[in-house]
Amino acid sequence: MIDFTAVQNSVRALKNQLETNQIDEKIFEDHLLTLIDVAEDGHYWMYGHESERWFRHDGKKWVPANPHNILAQRQNNPAASNQIGHHHSDLEDLSLNWSWFVASLIIIIGIGWLVYFSSLG
Repeated sequence: MIDFTAVQNSVRALKNQLETNQIDEKIFEDHLLTLIDVAEDGHYWMYGHESERWFRHDGKKWVPANPHNILAQRQNNPAASNQIGHHHSDLEDLSLNWSWFVASLIIIIGIGWLVYFSSLG
């Protein structure tokens, strides 16, 4: 399951590395894609490096969302969160519709290219 704090910190660190030319745009984008993960609500979540907001995939598109309910549930029931985390491999075995996920990745990469090329001019 996604660790919201760790992902947020990682995105900010990657953004800093990009801005200080420690990594290039391709490495930045590749690392961002690895930070997209599933939460207890069964949805994919990602942290927007430009907006510094959370986004949840609703099955069709990325929408701004707040992981507050998930975090509150973890605090109120840590045993359930640990149990869900231990069954993460079971979730990976489920048959999922990957077409929306691939389309989202293409959109993310496209936005990255737009940002990159707009910064050149």
